[in-house]
Amino acid sequence: MNPNRENSNQHNQTNKRLLLPQTFLINANVLAFMSSIIKDLPGKRAQIGIVLVLIITLSSIGVAIHFTQPAATEHYDIQCLAIGDDGMGPNCIRVVGLMDPFDEELLLQTLTCEPSVTGLNPLDTKTNESAYTTPFHGMLSMDVYGDFVAGVVYQFTFQFLYDNDKVRTVYFAPMFTPGVLINYENTTESFGEQCAFWTYLSRPESMELTAVNATLLSVGDFCYVYMANETIELLGETAAISKCSQLREIFDDEIYPNAVELAGSPDGYLGDIDGDPRVTLFLVPLVRYMGNAYLGFHVPWDECPFPYSNRREMIYIESERDQNETALITIHEFNHLIWDNYEIDEAEFLFEGLANLAIDYTGYWYYITDAVTTTYTLHPEVSLIHFNRFYGRLWDASYGQAYLYVNYLADRFGLDTVKDLVGIREDGPAAVEIALSNAGYDMTFNEVYLDFITACVLDDIESENGIYGFQSLNYTIQHVTTILQPLPFIREDVEHTHYGFNVYRLVTPPDNFTISISKSQSYGAGIVVALVNSSGSYVSQFQYPSSSQTITEFIHSSGAEEVFLITTLMSDETPTDFQNVLEFAEIPSDNLDLTISVGDVRVQSSSDLIIITLSIIGIVGLSSIFIVHRRSKRT
Repeated sequence: MNPNRENSNQHNQTNKRLLLPQTFLINANVLAFMSSIIKDLPGKRAQIGIVLVLIITLSSIGVAIHFTQPAATEHYDIQCLAIGDDGMGPNCIRVVGLMDPFDEELLLQTLTCEPSVTGLNPLDTKTNESAYTTPFHGMLSMDVYGDFVAGVVYQFTFQFLYDNDKVRTVYFAPMFTPGVLINYENTTESFGEQCAFWTYLSRPESMELTAVNATLLSVGDFCYVYMANETIELLGETAAISKCSQLREIFDDEIYPNAVELAGSPDGYLGDIDGDPRVTLFLVPLVRYMGNAYLGFHVPWDECPFPYSNRREMIYIESERDQNETALITIHEFNHLIWDNYEIDEAEFLFEGLANLAIDYTGYWYYITDAVTTTYTLHPEVSLIHFNRFYGRLWDASYGQAYLYVNYLADRFGLDTVKDLVGIREDGPAAVEIALSNAGYDMTFNEVYLDFITACVLDDIESENGIYGFQSLNYTIQHVTTILQPLPFIREDVEHTHYGFNVYRLVTPPDNFTISISKSQSYGAGIVVALVNSSGSYVSQFQYPSSSQTITEFIHSSGAEEVFLITTLMSDETPTDFQNVLEFAEIPSDNLDLTISVGDVRVQSSSDLIIITLSIIGIVGLSSIFIVHRRSKRT
């Protein structure tokens, strides 16, 4: 991860990209010059001769252009690589790479292996599209099947297609021997040891690493607690040792056992890089250098064998917070470490949701509810699957919603179902459906999502076996549009984000009413109608495909004291376009027109109108025949 080498590579790539436009500029100048000559020449023969010369000249330049385009070369821009036995089967291995940030998807073109392997077949052929990762790099994670032989050393070469059909060849130099465990010399580190850890202490746009000097101030059964020397100087040695000792005790007694119970072994599929069961907890002044968005993080390449790796299971924790906040940061980031050792490309709403649930599960729930869940109750428009990565209130709202969603899964389907998500190779909504299927539930992601947003609005654990509420929480959406004036209620161009939702509350509703919605064909729609009275809640849910532009529903609401209407945009099938976004405008959205009217004002569909028309024609026709028949008898 040498910044000088990276800057050099970027400079060379820029020069190559500028080469082709400059050549075309030369062609344009030549063409203009030759055209002026042709116009000045008398006679058609002379002009034709010049044209032939011009064609030959341009053809030669075209050949030169073809051979001066940048050729596919080996770019050593893989920052680290780990290859390990996967839990998916004896003939499957996991390949993990961390690359320079990129803005577009890389498509795998070829994969070769030396020595050759029969049946070599990568399960995935694409990397993620987002330039934002956890925290600073593009990520590659794929499972590769093949008839691998235990004890044989393999090397892989990957070739990707990217950037307008240019080919980038990425060569993975590290060796891997399937089925052979590396024997590490397990040496326990001792109190007072000094170490320099490679650490990011700058913003994500900077690729610079800093060697931060640290001292080991506490050793536990499951952890080493190091503190940056500059923090020790700031706090004083006695206070620093006390802080690290308290964190060690909390980690050994509470954090580690609860984390393993909730998410699984920290070794995951990739194994233990250093053969030491202890996790390094590094207290370092992150906020002072990086800003308030960075209270802690885990970087997967610390567990990979490359020059700037710290080569240990390790998390980074802001060192200038009180003990309770230090503990919850540690819980959150340790959960990330566990999941990253199984896979590093999980959808953010599950990845962050489980890390926040881990805080709750370990007994620090009040920090989560106060910090992020309350913020989410004010912003239900925030998308579940398009995770906000711009720091501010919507950042908090995304964290709060992710926590509530995973908490809802745990409450309704059990902690084992949530734990199962960590080891499932598929990501996001597809992983949720697989976990539900493994637990014996036949439900789609969209069905569960509608139940979840209903629970966010009602939090009713008494009706329908509690599926519209949270068993362990007491939170409801606060941002609600209350309808007090007489109907009809009309709103035009109401913005909805993809998998965000809007809430309307009808006070003293009529005995029946009609909901009419107009939308484009960009997305499907979900509608929830909840009739509430002293006896409980009565919920109706509707899903409409993207092809439905006009939606009408007639609702019998007699006896309801209030009615909640929830509207959302959804995909027709299980969504696959989950992502991180760096600004709200990046979240897919569309506008809806909504009308709520008293009585049944449904517009007949075209098919119904045809049937009615034909019926009228038939009745008129039969009546005419009857009249003719009667008249014929009278004459």
